[in-house]
Amino acid sequence: MLARLDIDRFAIRSASVADAPEIARVQTSSWQTSYRGILPDSILDTMDTARRATMRREILLDGDALNLVAYDTTFGDLVGFCNAGRSRRQGPRVGELYEIYIVDRAKRFGLGRELFESTAAWCRAHQMTSLIIWVLEENHHARRFYAAMGGREGARTESSVRGFPVVELSYVWDAL
Repeated sequence: MLARLDIDRFAIRSASVADAPEIARVQTSSWQTSYRGILPDSILDTMDTARRATMRREILLDGDALNLVAYDTTFGDLVGFCNAGRSRRQGPRVGELYEIYIVDRAKRFGLGRELFESTAAWCRAHQMTSLIIWVLEENHHARRFYAAMGGREGARTESSVRGFPVVELSYVWDAL
């Protein structure tokens, strides 16, 4: 699966296991900027990119999931990624966008929209009739994006990130 953005600066392609270290770098960078002020600095400043790369390799070996990366066509480095599959809580007919992260310098170029739309298309192709994503309730930037993409607020659940209590809010797309 290869998607091409209207602009020449960025493109999207399927992820490979070899991308694991760069995806881990993107995730760490994105967390450290997007969650600053939402999660404690002690969590963000001690993120282990090498451990995340090991976990990412396992995720990328799952043939039943969608894994896409966004890259800078000028420099060749990864600037975003998404990971999706069947919902962990809602059953096999519901798709779930597990993760979508983009580094700051690549935001507002349409990558988030393209990754989201590619995920929705993948869900439709796998006979999923709806889509859900969980977001930290305090992540207002992401919540505005999901609302702009047509999602409606759904259930809330209490959770934690490395022991820090958070509330997760779902956004739901009832029909793909």
